[in-house]
Amino acid sequence: MLPISSQTRLLAILGDPIEHSISPRIQNAAWKNAGSDHILVACRVSPDDLKTAIRGAQRLGFLGLMVTIPHKERVLDCCDELDPSARDVGAANLLHFRNDEKIVGYSSDGWAAVKDLAEHDFSVRNSKIVILGAGGAARSLALTLAREGARSIRILNRTRERAQKIADEVRALGVDCIADGQGSLREHLCGADLLINASSVGMSPNGEETAVAAELLRRDLAVLDIVYNPLETRLLREARAVGATALDGLGMLIGTNIRAAQICANVDLSWEIMRAEALRALNEKW
Repeated sequence: MLPISSQTRLLAILGDPIEHSISPRIQNAAWKNAGSDHILVACRVSPDDLKTAIRGAQRLGFLGLMVTIPHKERVLDCCDELDPSARDVGAANLLHFRNDEKIVGYSSDGWAAVKDLAEHDFSVRNSKIVILGAGGAARSLALTLAREGARSIRILNRTRERAQKIADEVRALGVDCIADGQGSLREHLCGADLLINASSVGMSPNGEETAVAAELLRRDLAVLDIVYNPLETRLLREARAVGATALDGLGMLIGTNIRAAQICANVDLSWEIMRAEALRALNEKW
Protein backbone atom coordinates (compact mmCIF):
# COMPACT_ATOMS: atom_id res chain seq x y z
CA MET A 1 0.00 0.00 0.00
CA LEU A 2 1.15 3.50 -0.78
CA PRO A 3 1.33 5.75 2.28
CA ILE A 4 -1.04 8.69 1.80
CA SER A 5 -0.84 11.83 3.89
CA SER A 6 -1.73 15.49 3.72
CA GLN A 7 1.59 15.97 1.94
CA THR A 8 0.91 13.46 -0.85
CA ARG A 9 0.90 15.06 -4.29
CA LEU A 10 -1.80 13.92 -6.70
CA LEU A 11 -2.11 13.21 -10.39
CA ALA A 12 -5.14 11.72 -12.12
CA ILE A 13 -6.07 10.06 -15.37
CA LEU A 14 -9.39 11.12 -16.89
CA GLY A 15 -11.47 9.10 -19.34
CA ASP A 16 -14.94 7.84 -20.10
CA PRO A 17 -14.84 4.93 -19.50
CA ILE A 18 -11.71 4.63 -17.36
CA GLU A 19 -12.21 1.42 -15.36
CA HIS A 20 -10.08 -0.58 -17.81
CA SER A 21 -6.98 1.58 -17.35
CA ILE A 22 -3.95 -0.05 -15.75
CA SER A 23 -2.06 3.26 -15.57
CA PRO A 24 -2.84 3.82 -11.85
CA ARG A 25 -1.57 0.37 -10.98
CA ILE A 26 1.68 0.57 -12.93
CA GLN A 27 2.47 4.18 -12.11
CA ASN A 28 1.78 3.75 -8.41
CA ALA A 29 4.04 0.68 -8.32
CA ALA A 30 6.80 2.89 -9.72
CA TRP A 31 6.06 5.70 -7.25
CA LYS A 32 6.33 3.20 -4.40
CA ASN A 33 9.61 1.86 -5.75
CA ALA A 34 10.95 5.41 -6.00
CA GLY A 35 9.92 6.19 -2.40
CA SER A 36 8.23 9.33 -3.69
CA ASP A 37 5.11 10.78 -2.04
CA HIS A 38 2.92 10.85 -5.15
CA ILE A 39 -0.11 8.92 -6.33
CA LEU A 40 -2.11 8.54 -9.55
CA VAL A 41 -5.88 8.07 -9.36
CA ALA A 42 -8.37 7.28 -12.12
CA CYS A 43 -11.49 9.42 -12.55
CA ARG A 44 -14.36 8.78 -14.88
CA VAL A 45 -15.44 12.13 -16.31
CA SER A 46 -18.13 12.65 -18.93
CA PRO A 47 -17.50 15.08 -21.80
CA ASP A 48 -20.13 17.45 -20.35
CA ASP A 49 -18.22 17.66 -17.06
CA LEU A 50 -14.72 17.83 -18.51
CA LYS A 51 -14.00 21.54 -18.09
CA THR A 52 -15.39 21.57 -14.55
CA ALA A 53 -13.31 18.52 -13.63
CA ILE A 54 -10.10 20.02 -14.99
CA ARG A 55 -10.54 23.33 -13.22
CA GLY A 56 -11.54 21.53 -10.04
CA ALA A 57 -8.43 19.33 -10.12
CA GLN A 58 -6.29 22.41 -10.63
CA ARG A 59 -7.88 24.18 -7.66
CA LEU A 60 -7.47 21.07 -5.51
CA GLY A 61 -3.73 21.16 -6.06
CA PHE A 62 -3.29 18.26 -8.48
CA LEU A 63 0.05 18.40 -10.30
CA GLY A 64 -1.53 17.43 -13.61
CA LEU A 65 -3.83 15.11 -15.49
CA MET A 66 -3.32 12.28 -17.93
CA VAL A 67 -6.11 12.18 -20.50
CA THR A 68 -7.53 9.34 -22.54
CA ILE A 69 -10.54 8.63 -24.80
CA PRO A 70 -12.73 10.57 -25.52
CA HIS A 71 -11.15 13.74 -24.17
CA LYS A 72 -7.85 14.20 -26.00
CA GLU A 73 -9.13 16.84 -28.40
CA ARG A 74 -11.65 18.47 -26.08
CA VAL A 75 -9.03 19.33 -23.45
CA LEU A 76 -7.31 21.76 -25.81
CA ASP A 77 -9.98 24.35 -25.01
CA CYS A 78 -8.89 24.21 -21.36
CA CYS A 79 -5.21 24.85 -22.07
CA ASP A 80 -3.49 28.20 -21.71
CA GLU A 81 -0.50 26.94 -23.69
CA LEU A 82 0.25 24.00 -25.97
CA ASP A 83 3.56 22.23 -26.24
CA PRO A 84 4.54 21.71 -29.93
CA SER A 85 3.75 18.01 -29.49
CA ALA A 86 0.08 18.79 -28.76
CA ARG A 87 -0.13 21.64 -31.24
CA ASP A 88 1.17 19.40 -34.04
CA VAL A 89 -1.38 16.63 -33.55
CA GLY A 90 -4.33 18.74 -32.41
CA ALA A 91 -4.79 16.70 -29.23
CA ALA A 92 -3.31 16.31 -25.76
CA ASN A 93 -3.04 13.34 -23.43
CA LEU A 94 -1.31 15.21 -20.62
CA LEU A 95 -2.10 18.48 -18.84
CA HIS A 96 0.46 20.09 -16.55
CA PHE A 97 -0.75 22.53 -13.91
CA ARG A 98 2.20 24.89 -13.68
CA ASN A 99 3.04 26.97 -10.62
CA ASP A 100 2.06 30.13 -12.50
CA GLU A 101 -1.50 28.68 -12.73
CA LYS A 102 -1.18 28.05 -16.46
CA ILE A 103 -2.43 24.77 -17.92
CA VAL A 104 -0.06 23.37 -20.53
CA GLY A 105 -1.11 20.56 -22.88
CA TYR A 106 1.24 17.86 -24.19
CA SER A 107 0.94 14.85 -26.47
CA SER A 108 3.28 12.16 -25.17
CA ASP A 109 2.47 9.26 -27.51
CA GLY A 110 5.28 10.06 -29.92
CA TRP A 111 7.75 10.69 -27.11
CA ALA A 112 6.78 7.36 -25.56
CA ALA A 113 7.43 5.51 -28.83
CA VAL A 114 10.86 7.12 -29.23
CA LYS A 115 11.66 6.25 -25.60
CA ASP A 116 10.62 2.63 -26.14
CA LEU A 117 12.71 2.38 -29.30
CA ALA A 118 15.71 3.81 -27.44
CA GLU A 119 15.22 1.24 -24.67
CA HIS A 120 15.70 -1.37 -27.42
CA ASP A 121 18.78 0.37 -28.86
CA PHE A 122 17.01 1.70 -31.94
CA SER A 123 17.85 5.26 -32.99
CA VAL A 124 15.25 7.16 -34.99
CA ARG A 125 17.80 9.57 -36.45
CA ASN A 126 18.49 8.90 -40.14
CA SER A 127 16.15 5.91 -40.16
CA LYS A 128 13.67 4.95 -42.88
CA ILE A 129 10.24 4.32 -41.39
CA VAL A 130 7.01 2.76 -42.65
CA ILE A 131 3.80 3.44 -40.70
CA LEU A 132 0.59 1.46 -41.21
CA GLY A 133 -2.57 3.45 -40.48
CA ALA A 134 -3.53 7.11 -40.64
CA GLY A 135 -5.41 7.75 -37.40
CA GLY A 136 -4.45 9.94 -34.46
CA ALA A 137 -1.70 7.61 -33.26
CA ALA A 138 -0.14 7.42 -36.73
CA ARG A 139 -0.16 11.20 -37.00
CA SER A 140 1.41 11.70 -33.58
CA LEU A 141 4.10 9.13 -34.33
CA ALA A 142 4.89 10.46 -37.78
CA LEU A 143 5.30 14.06 -36.64
CA THR A 144 7.37 13.11 -33.59
CA LEU A 145 9.63 10.80 -35.59
CA ALA A 146 10.11 13.54 -38.16
CA ARG A 147 11.17 15.98 -35.45
CA GLU A 148 13.53 13.32 -34.04
CA GLY A 149 15.45 13.23 -37.31
CA ALA A 150 13.98 10.37 -39.33
CA ARG A 151 15.36 10.29 -42.88
CA SER A 152 12.11 9.25 -44.55
CA ILE A 153 8.59 8.22 -43.55
CA ARG A 154 6.00 6.30 -45.55
CA ILE A 155 2.35 6.43 -44.43
CA LEU A 156 0.32 3.49 -45.77
CA ASN A 157 -3.43 3.35 -45.31
CA ARG A 158 -6.48 1.83 -46.97
CA THR A 159 -7.84 5.35 -47.44
CA ARG A 160 -4.97 7.15 -49.10
CA GLU A 161 -6.52 10.61 -48.62
CA ARG A 162 -6.18 10.38 -44.83
CA ALA A 163 -2.55 9.31 -45.15
CA GLN A 164 -1.89 12.19 -47.54
CA LYS A 165 -2.89 14.77 -44.93
CA ILE A 166 -0.30 13.39 -42.52
CA ALA A 167 2.34 13.17 -45.25
CA ASP A 168 1.80 16.85 -46.10
CA GLU A 169 2.34 17.81 -42.44
CA VAL A 170 5.49 15.73 -42.20
CA ARG A 171 6.94 17.22 -45.38
CA ALA A 172 6.29 20.68 -43.93
CA LEU A 173 8.87 19.73 -41.28
CA GLY A 174 11.45 19.08 -43.99
CA VAL A 175 11.31 15.27 -43.96
CA ASP A 176 10.75 13.10 -47.04
CA CYS A 177 7.29 11.57 -46.69
CA ILE A 178 4.98 9.74 -49.08
CA ALA A 179 1.39 8.55 -48.61
CA ASP A 180 0.36 5.34 -50.32
CA GLY A 181 -2.06 2.43 -50.15
CA GLN A 182 -1.26 -0.69 -48.16
CA GLY A 183 -0.97 -2.65 -51.38
CA SER A 184 2.45 -1.06 -51.88
CA LEU A 185 3.81 -2.39 -48.59
CA ARG A 186 6.33 -4.74 -50.21
CA GLU A 187 7.84 -1.88 -52.21
CA HIS A 188 8.18 0.47 -49.24
CA LEU A 189 9.57 -2.12 -46.83
CA CYS A 190 12.59 -2.65 -49.08
CA GLY A 191 15.40 -0.84 -47.30
CA ALA A 192 13.19 0.30 -44.38
CA ASP A 193 14.67 0.26 -40.88
CA LEU A 194 11.43 0.38 -38.87
CA LEU A 195 7.87 -0.78 -39.41
CA ILE A 196 5.13 0.56 -37.13
CA ASN A 197 1.63 -0.85 -37.02
CA ALA A 198 -0.45 2.13 -35.88
CA SER A 199 -3.69 0.53 -37.04
CA SER A 200 -6.11 -1.73 -35.16
CA VAL A 201 -5.21 -4.79 -37.25
CA GLY A 202 -4.34 -7.64 -34.90
CA MET A 203 -6.27 -6.25 -31.94
CA SER A 204 -8.37 -8.65 -29.86
CA PRO A 205 -10.63 -10.41 -30.70
CA ASN A 206 -8.90 -10.54 -34.10
CA GLY A 207 -5.48 -11.42 -32.75
CA GLU A 208 -4.57 -13.66 -35.68
CA GLU A 209 -5.01 -10.92 -38.27
CA THR A 210 -1.96 -9.18 -39.67
CA ALA A 211 -1.42 -6.52 -42.32
CA VAL A 212 2.10 -7.78 -43.11
CA ALA A 213 2.92 -11.09 -44.78
CA ALA A 214 5.59 -12.98 -42.84
CA GLU A 215 7.75 -13.19 -45.96
CA LEU A 216 8.19 -9.39 -45.89
CA LEU A 217 9.77 -9.44 -42.44
CA ARG A 218 13.51 -9.69 -41.99
CA ARG A 219 16.11 -9.71 -39.25
CA ASP A 220 17.30 -6.13 -39.78
CA LEU A 221 13.79 -4.62 -39.70
CA ALA A 222 12.62 -3.39 -36.28
CA VAL A 223 8.86 -3.80 -35.75
CA LEU A 224 6.68 -1.79 -33.35
CA ASP A 225 3.03 -2.74 -32.90
CA ILE A 226 1.06 -0.24 -30.81
CA VAL A 227 -1.59 -2.90 -30.06
CA TYR A 228 -1.25 -4.36 -26.54
CA ASN A 229 -4.35 -6.56 -26.46
CA PRO A 230 -3.10 -9.16 -27.19
CA LEU A 231 0.39 -8.30 -26.02
CA GLU A 232 1.98 -10.48 -28.69
CA THR A 233 0.20 -9.98 -31.99
CA ARG A 234 0.72 -12.23 -34.95
CA LEU A 235 2.87 -9.51 -36.50
CA LEU A 236 5.21 -9.46 -33.52
CA ARG A 237 5.31 -13.24 -33.25
CA GLU A 238 6.32 -13.58 -36.88
CA ALA A 239 8.85 -10.74 -36.56
CA ARG A 240 10.54 -12.48 -33.63
CA ALA A 241 10.58 -15.72 -35.61
CA VAL A 242 12.94 -14.15 -38.16
CA GLY A 243 15.11 -12.56 -35.46
CA ALA A 244 13.80 -9.01 -35.79
CA THR A 245 13.58 -6.57 -32.89
CA ALA A 246 9.87 -6.66 -31.97
CA LEU A 247 8.27 -4.10 -29.65
CA ASP A 248 4.76 -4.49 -28.26
CA GLY A 249 2.33 -1.68 -27.49
CA LEU A 250 2.99 -1.81 -23.77
CA GLY A 251 6.04 0.37 -24.23
CA MET A 252 3.96 3.32 -25.37
CA LEU A 253 1.65 2.97 -22.38
CA ILE A 254 4.61 2.88 -20.00
CA GLY A 255 6.23 5.81 -21.77
CA THR A 256 3.18 8.04 -21.36
CA ASN A 257 3.23 7.34 -17.62
CA ILE A 258 6.94 8.10 -17.40
CA ARG A 259 6.45 11.35 -19.29
CA ALA A 260 3.61 12.42 -16.99
CA ALA A 261 5.86 11.97 -13.95
CA GLN A 262 8.72 13.82 -15.62
CA ILE A 263 6.68 16.84 -16.64
CA CYS A 264 4.32 17.13 -13.68
CA ALA A 265 6.57 16.02 -10.80
CA ASN A 266 10.09 16.28 -12.23
CA VAL A 267 10.70 12.62 -11.33
CA ASP A 268 12.04 9.80 -13.51
CA LEU A 269 10.16 6.59 -12.75
CA SER A 270 11.40 3.06 -13.43
CA TRP A 271 10.57 1.58 -16.84
CA GLU A 272 11.34 -1.92 -15.54
CA ILE A 273 9.06 -1.66 -12.50
CA MET A 274 6.16 -0.41 -14.64
CA ARG A 275 6.56 -3.14 -17.24
CA ALA A 276 6.71 -5.89 -14.64
CA GLU A 277 3.56 -4.58 -12.95
CA ALA A 278 1.80 -4.13 -16.29
CA LEU A 279 2.50 -7.75 -17.23
CA ARG A 280 1.07 -8.91 -13.90
CA ALA A 281 -2.04 -6.77 -14.43
CA LEU A 282 -2.58 -7.99 -17.98
CA ASN A 283 -2.08 -11.64 -17.02
CA GLU A 284 -4.75 -11.26 -14.34
CA LYS A 285 -7.11 -9.47 -16.73
CA TRP A 286 -6.74 -11.75 -19.75
